[in-house]
Amino acid sequence: MRTLALDQASRVTGWAVFDDGELYNYGKFSATQTDVGDRLHFIRKEVIGLIEKFDIDEVVFEDIQLQNNIVNNVATFKALAEVFGVLHELFVEMKMPRTAVLSTVWKSSLGIKGKDRPAQKKAAQDWVVKTYNVKPTQDECDAICIGAHYTKNKVEVFDWS
Repeated sequence: MRTLALDQASRVTGWAVFDDGELYNYGKFSATQTDVGDRLHFIRKEVIGLIEKFDIDEVVFEDIQLQNNIVNNVATFKALAEVFGVLHELFVEMKMPRTAVLSTVWKSSLGIKGKDRPAQKKAAQDWVVKTYNVKPTQDECDAICIGAHYTKNKVEVFDWS
């Protein structure tokens, strides 16, 4: 079973592919278009390309949540909501099994801690280096962590032996 894990954003999206729970490949792509509609279209096409290239069976992607600092976070939340909506609709159209995971959930599952976002990003990178002996970018590390959380918990939930 091939799983595509996404740490999607309106500019840089990290992705990771897991094959039967094992990290198979990872990378990122950047949407540099000025117009948000053009960026959303680009992101959609890139994700379709990944699904086709790696013969993906299911997708796990990061859910969105409004952070505590609402005043400074509304624009970011809106952009992430637009990306989330486009991808969610795409997965429905493709009849692709999909799961959205909150960042707090995958971080807790993997034991990734930190007093602030930069510390948590560093902890995620350290976890990926220690677990897989690779040194991806932050966006790629988050995608790997999302996929690792999903495949680990999926196995635990569905392993009836």
